[in-house]
Amino acid sequence: MKVTNKLHLPTSIAQAVMNDPYTRGASDISCTTLIGPARKRVLEQMNFDNLEVDVADRIWSLYGQIVHGILERADLKNDKIVTERRLFIDRHGWRLSGQFDRLILANSTTLQDYKFTSVWTAKELKPEHEAQQNIYRLMLREHGYPVDTLQVVCILRDWSKIQARLRGPDSYPPKAVVILDVPVWDYEKTEDYIYQRLKLHGEAQHTLPECDAEERWESDTVWKVKKKGNKTAAKGHAKHKTETEAQDAALELKASTGKEHIVEFFQGESKRCQDYCEASAFCEQYQKTKPALGL
Repeated sequence: MKVTNKLHLPTSIAQAVMNDPYTRGASDISCTTLIGPARKRVLEQMNFDNLEVDVADRIWSLYGQIVHGILERADLKNDKIVTERRLFIDRHGWRLSGQFDRLILANSTTLQDYKFTSVWTAKELKPEHEAQQNIYRLMLREHGYPVDTLQVVCILRDWSKIQARLRGPDSYPPKAVVILDVPVWDYEKTEDYIYQRLKLHGEAQHTLPECDAEERWESDTVWKVKKKGNKTAAKGHAKHKTETEAQDAALELKASTGKEHIVEFFQGESKRCQDYCEASAFCEQYQKTKPALGL
């Protein structure tokens, strides 16, 4: 993989990005990769020598490493806390590895995963984070640590004290940290999930599957109706599927409120393909969808 620095960021930052110490250890697949798209993994493996990534696109990852380093340091003298431990289990001919963030050993053992993320992302728990935490729980049980409670701790990189004051706690986090409780799966469900994901990744090495809309982080093409002068869509009018439907809604709102309403077009996009898949340049599926998505 070629790492570039097209924006000429300071050498110290570029080197910090390039010297990422991450490794999945002596395993066939990591937990993070397991829950990710099989097509993405295979394409990145096939084209690794031709992949190109710029250090500017890895800055958020660097911030995340800084946060994890500080948190690990915070618990050095606490024998009731275990941090940043990589575990391994063998399943269905694969060796799976995963590194959890923070395990609190108490009467009720809690596993916490820290995410350096945005306010928008922290509004609800992502399915992949739920799966990840439950896989770590299974791994910990196999290593002698039964876990009772799962949490995702979101550190909000774009949190604003002004927005918190203006919008209130019902629509905006009051603090820059949000804790999301994670549903605890029974172990049978977790084992079945691992089996299905390994089966998919194994088959992808022979027959490449397409990524679905959820894996592509695909947003819909929509028309929004707004009161003239407002920045946000009118309540219930943020996702009209056709322009005609939106124009009709704008006329109805004008008739009922006496206020002028306008229609704005928002082009759908595949966010992961566009910004977060290093193999997108080699992906026929993405290249075919680019014109349709206006990318």
